[in-house]
Amino acid sequence: MILGKSGLLISRLCIGTDYSEIYGRSLIGRDILVKGFEMGVNFWDSSESYGSYPSIRGAVREIGRDKVVITSKSYSRNVEGARKDLEDALREIGTSYLDIFMLHAVDTLDDFKSRRNVLDFLLEMKRNEVIKAVGASTHSPVLAMELAKCPEIDVVLTVLNIEGLNIHGGDLESMHKAIKMLYDSGKGVYLMKVLGRGKLAGRAKEALSYAFRIPYVHAVSVGIRSISELEEAVRVEEETEPLFNP
Repeated sequence: MILGKSGLLISRLCIGTDYSEIYGRSLIGRDILVKGFEMGVNFWDSSESYGSYPSIRGAVREIGRDKVVITSKSYSRNVEGARKDLEDALREIGTSYLDIFMLHAVDTLDDFKSRRNVLDFLLEMKRNEVIKAVGASTHSPVLAMELAKCPEIDVVLTVLNIEGLNIHGGDLESMHKAIKMLYDSGKGVYLMKVLGRGKLAGRAKEALSYAFRIPYVHAVSVGIRSISELEEAVRVEEETEPLFNP
């Protein structure tokens, strides 16, 4: 699947790596990423705060850099911090470029406006081909609707799950509306927290199926901690078709 207008070819399942004990110095994380690739999963989500670059570096060495799509992010509200986060990601992963680099956790319009200098820096890095696509992550449907109107943003990572958990300043209905706006505007859209940070783990198959059925979403990021969790997520993705073609 092509991720919006970014041109990036991705799997519908994205491996979320926000578990430093798994994707840090342990070999388990590398093995999950490599096994996922063998099962057709080429999309990995990371951040400067996840501690997952060691496993990503190991998996890239085994698979090949051009075969996978990697996201990272920065919380920084100044260019110096964002530059450091980007340079750290490139160095620690062992790559000359990142497919997607995001403004991390932007939940209000004021916050987004305050990071304009960082956004301009990322756009410069995109022109220099250090980044292929510029993105933002958010928990807010209000901000997601604003991002749909922002031409500089290529990809949006946002929260959605069957119970509407972790949505800031809105509800399930408003987030669905915002995500469809993003999709219709040509943004690449993928979801986070589809298991509600573990609160929906007991309903994992139902929760994953719900996310994969949404037709105006390109991919679903799932935090994976074991090969068995990977296999289950791949199985649900393969069994689940979108409700309709938009």
